Amino acid sequence: MSFFASMLPQAVAARVAIAPSFSRRAFLQAGVVAAGALSLAGNAFASESSGESSQAAQQDALRHIPVSKLNEEAQRKVLSVLERPSIYRRLPTKSVDCDPDLFVYLVRNPEVIVNIWEIMGISQMTAERTGPYSWKGNDGQGTQSNVELVYGTDELHLVYGEGFYEGPLLKRKVSGRCVMLLRSDYGLGQDNRAQVSSKLDVFIAIDNVGAELVAKTLQPLVGSTADTNFTEAANFLGKLSQTAENNPDGMPRLAAKLNRCDEIVKRDFTVVSSSVNRRVAERLAGNVRR
Repeated sequence: MSFFASMLPQAVAARVAIAPSFSRRAFLQAGVVAAGALSLAGNAFASESSGESSQAAQQDALRHIPVSKLNEEAQRKVLSVLERPSIYRRLPTKSVDCDPDLFVYLVRNPEVIVNIWEIMGISQMTAERTGPYSWKGNDGQGTQSNVELVYGTDELHLVYGEGFYEGPLLKRKVSGRCVMLLRSDYGLGQDNRAQVSSKLDVFIAIDNVGAELVAKTLQPLVGSTADTNFTEAANFLGKLSQTAENNPDGMPRLAAKLNRCDEIVKRDFTVVSSSVNRRVAERLAGNVRR
């Protein structure tokens, strides 16, 4: 248990029953299991800005979405959300110490983080891979979703999701679609430790009749809760990176416990996490630039 405890951010360790998960309010309509993962790192974790929903931020995000690079089906799905979003939110920009290779791996394999949360008993959420770049998720509290990574580079990931919520929070079933744009920059701090700075923009389209009223009701909940969960997920990922650095021999044992991940994912997680310590040493010696 001490190995798992080393990965708990201080705030979560103090109240382990609360997971760094997308609660039903934040997860609602977003259809995104990954954002999760999605995103980020460190006990040196710092918030450089507050979240916002301004028109200027939304227009900036739209300019960076690589619609022309998507295939026809992905374009159709993404534009169906972007052309008339019910809710838009830019989450707080984050800069943190984190191994870039581990960061990119976890963004593209969110089921790893979700499975670790489940094993630790701090989340009911599940995520199951359904294709090379797609997953289905269930938060255990009424939300089900299908998610796919429709475009990805180390610096930019574009996620499309669709799903529904049916439970006690709302009187009726609510369905929706979501587009998430994650932009990441990488660099070295003055101490030659790797740093990742990430910005996440979220567009949500609610499909129900009366969507505008539903959006007006949910906007404050989605905004504040998403900001908080983004931070908690980031803190967790940072602790995981730190644990991999300090205890590389424990990472294969952790991978072996992942009962909802396929063997290829478990193998690749072992490789990338067990080598964090080596990459840190190379950076400290000035031998690598990222």
